[in-house]
Amino acid sequence: MIKEQGVVVQLEGEFAWVETSIKSTCSSCAAKSNCGTSAIASAVAGKSVVNKVVNHLNAENGAVVEIGIAEDTIVSGAFYMYILPLITAMFFAFSAQYWLANLIEVTEPMVILFTFAGGALGFYLAKLKLSNLSDTALLPQLLKIIPQSIEIKQLN
Repeated sequence: MIKEQGVVVQLEGEFAWVETSIKSTCSSCAAKSNCGTSAIASAVAGKSVVNKVVNHLNAENGAVVEIGIAEDTIVSGAFYMYILPLITAMFFAFSAQYWLANLIEVTEPMVILFTFAGGALGFYLAKLKLSNLSDTALLPQLLKIIPQSIEIKQLN
């Protein structure tokens, strides 16, 4: 489970909108001056993301909460959005280049067209698969409400 702390900024029915800040460890890295990732990280540093979560713990507005998302959700989402379109694009390209070439004369623009068609089919299949999941299956989960400490002042 990948966990992050955030603040509830809005309540909407059974859902809460939790704002989390984008963090990067690039500032402590010795190779940051030669790394393209640190340039991207510095561009988004200090920004925040608002996540929709099911508010089953009845968190109030302004509450500090911990949200999390399962690693398998991230991995399966990445597979469907990145790997599946690449696999279908390559399959269509190889099919056009080697199998279709036995039937008709195949030119390079035809192979390129088949490659784009395969990639588009992969994105369409990913959309079908991900749209069949429930609305809350891919959402982060509200794990716990973090209690706030109360400042105590001593009276004289």
